[in-house]
Amino acid sequence: MAQENNKLPLIPLILPWENHRRERLSFSQMYLSRFFTYTFLIIIWLIWYFLGEMSSNNCITANEKIGCSAAIWHTDFKSPIKYFFSFFTAPFFYNSSQHIRFTTISFLIFVQSFEAIVGTKNTILVFFSTVISIALLGGFVSNVGFFLFPNLEIFPYMLERNWMGASSGFMGIIGSMSHFSKHKSLLPGIVILFESWNFFINGISISISITHVISCFVGFFIWAIINRRKHLELI
Repeated sequence: MAQENNKLPLIPLILPWENHRRERLSFSQMYLSRFFTYTFLIIIWLIWYFLGEMSSNNCITANEKIGCSAAIWHTDFKSPIKYFFSFFTAPFFYNSSQHIRFTTISFLIFVQSFEAIVGTKNTILVFFSTVISIALLGGFVSNVGFFLFPNLEIFPYMLERNWMGASSGFMGIIGSMSHFSKHKSLLPGIVILFESWNFFINGISISISITHVISCFVGFFIWAIINRRKHLELI
């Protein structure tokens, strides 16, 4: 096992025009090998082009109402069908140009690399499994937290706004990618450092930074479970 780990790269990144064996691909091969990555990016930019920037709490214009209806609202925690459906629509909407650019860069670096290694189905599985896990966790924590500690600022903040974008999904993929690194703690460590900067220097909400870090570790454990199942199938 130690010898196998030594053969792994430090950061398992693959150029978009290559496969996991570093062989050059044609344009069609490149797209098909990263079908989820590129299709997802095309969809979110088309939505952005036609509907524009969404809002996290104001649902005033017709376009904003569409985004708000697609987003995750933790106040919907007691409406299971509506709440669950939003897990699959929220990742396609964005509340700022910085938000969608951050997602695009992350997809072009990390998600396409992961998809080239494990395939489209596994990438979709990790992505939405993380989104669902984080949404359910966020809904539980915010509602129970507000019930027990209504005066703490973080819980009303989590309930009064909506949640959209693919941040939790691709953070989960980064966590899963750790299993293809020589040092499995490296990528989670980088995420923790990045989110520390994001909170202390960039001024992002602590609930968002914590969500990103937890998403990374959720993705790490999701791939550990997938690996374990594959191992058991071979026995």
